Amino acid sequence: MLIGKNLAFKVVTPEDYPLIAKWFSDPNYMGNYYNIWPQTQNQMQRLSEETKGRGFYLIVSQEEKQAMGTIGYFNPFTYQGHQGLEIWYQVHPDFRNKGVATQAACLLINHLFDATPTERIQATVVIGNEASCRVLEKAGMQREGIYRRVSFLHGRYVDLHLYSIVRSDWKDEQAYRQTCSEF
Repeated sequence: MLIGKNLAFKVVTPEDYPLIAKWFSDPNYMGNYYNIWPQTQNQMQRLSEETKGRGFYLIVSQEEKQAMGTIGYFNPFTYQGHQGLEIWYQVHPDFRNKGVATQAACLLINHLFDATPTERIQATVVIGNEASCRVLEKAGMQREGIYRRVSFLHGRYVDLHLYSIVRSDWKDEQAYRQTCSEF
């Protein structure tokens, strides 16, 4: 379990599938920047098995162990010559605008640089999702550019901002805490 200032990451287990299936099927949880398709517990089990050991976590409060959202990472590159990881997160509406996403993003970025040899961590954000852009900027990521018309959302193609942080930006945990004191 990864532990931050006020939250922790819990590896998703079968007991979590009903909650995550409910959340991923809920337009309020997913927000305006994701398409919503009903999810089943079997789909959550398959997702958990596919990402086992590679980043699919519940964000939980440290004190009550209350589930506050989900976070994870994956390799976005199909070409073997390209290296890096991409992070994603989703915070339950009850915990939005309280620093949960920023703390979670900082904790995951620090962990990935500290525990893996990755040189690059990136994230994409639908243009218009300014709250998520602020999260990534507070986590030390830089906006690199725009993926034009790459994602199909609510019946139309939309553009995504591309953010990244590279190992030389992170340096080490002590230096990163100067940038991202949230975790």
